[in-house]
Amino acid sequence: MRRVTLLDTADVPVDLADWQIKDKQKNSMSLSGSISAGATQVIEIKAPVTLANKGGIITLLNAQGIKVHGVSYTKEQARQPGRTIPFQT
Repeated sequence: MRRVTLLDTADVPVDLADWQIKDKQKNSMSLSGSISAGATQVIEIKAPVTLANKGGIITLLNAQGIKVHGVSYTKEQARQPGRTIPFQT
């Protein structure tokens, strides 16, 4: 099972309605729900989005389709399934 954990660093909740996660091949999955201020939300990645063990890209788009965050990961980082890979900007 592949998961992405989102962190709301703002002091207000974030409504995830119509937000999307995209992979390196631009496959997307819609998000829903919300994240409380300062809280996290674990998102289970579902097809058609895939997070390959060979490395890849994860992009987070808001309801207007604007890129909010994006990260890339390497084959080296992904070689331990189930391990959390922290990304910071």
